[in-house]
Amino acid sequence: MDLGFVSLNTPRDIAPGALASELESRAFESMWVGEHPQIPVSAAKRFPPGLLEAQKSMWDPFLSLLAAAHATKVLRIGTCVVLPLEREIFTFAKEVATLDQMSDGRLVLGVGVGSRAELTTSRQIRWSDRYKALSDMVAALGSLWTEDEPEYHGEFYDFGPVWSYPKPHQGPRPPILAAANGPQAIRDCAGWADGWLPGDAGMGNVAGALENFLRTVGEAGRDAATLDLTIMAWGDPSLEILASYRDLGFNRVIVGGGRRGSKDPSTLLPFLDRYAGMADELGSSGSGL
Repeated sequence: MDLGFVSLNTPRDIAPGALASELESRAFESMWVGEHPQIPVSAAKRFPPGLLEAQKSMWDPFLSLLAAAHATKVLRIGTCVVLPLEREIFTFAKEVATLDQMSDGRLVLGVGVGSRAELTTSRQIRWSDRYKALSDMVAALGSLWTEDEPEYHGEFYDFGPVWSYPKPHQGPRPPILAAANGPQAIRDCAGWADGWLPGDAGMGNVAGALENFLRTVGEAGRDAATLDLTIMAWGDPSLEILASYRDLGFNRVIVGGGRRGSKDPSTLLPFLDRYAGMADELGSSGSGL
């Protein structure tokens, strides 16, 4: 099982390029960042104060991952997660393809729909339709990324023939992992997701949740053996916990979210050293260095 690290990616954290170098030198397989493009002031009281301060000041994920890619040779880069429904589709398609080209095909795209209805501000899509709209957007993006003169006519996205370049380095697209929780959300994503990206913090029974996911994608005609199964491990998980995720069938675990001392940048390198020391026992392929 490979080992990744997720950064809050704020100005007070280690800069993305420097962090990527530290990760690659320790044989981490991947670096991940998330986003909150817009947080309405009216929703402030619904956030824990410390988390709100971090999410208000996040760097842009794609520019940050570009810096990470330029500072490394083989480290994979990923979004954990990006919110496509809050972005304009043609710009999003170009940004993703450009980043995938400039990183020589090292991008993994973790996508979600946001956590609460009151945080969605940029698209007039009903909260109950968010996963259907995401599925429609992924299909439209597939057209933009693979066709010379793509056009698409769906329920939420509709456009006539356009030119959309560049195309991604990875064909037909970078892997797209669905950060979907709950039976209906997983059913809505089962037909297109290249993998799954849940977090263990709110999951409860991880084994049961994984079994439900695999059953649902199997019912959609997907081969579970071809899917990327990644889990975000909250806090400071033990080797035993990480090994249990490996034994369940996850091929990647991402650490760093909710870690102790995250407000103090001086605690980061010891944290990385501790988990780098677990990589061999987890059977990680590492960054190749």
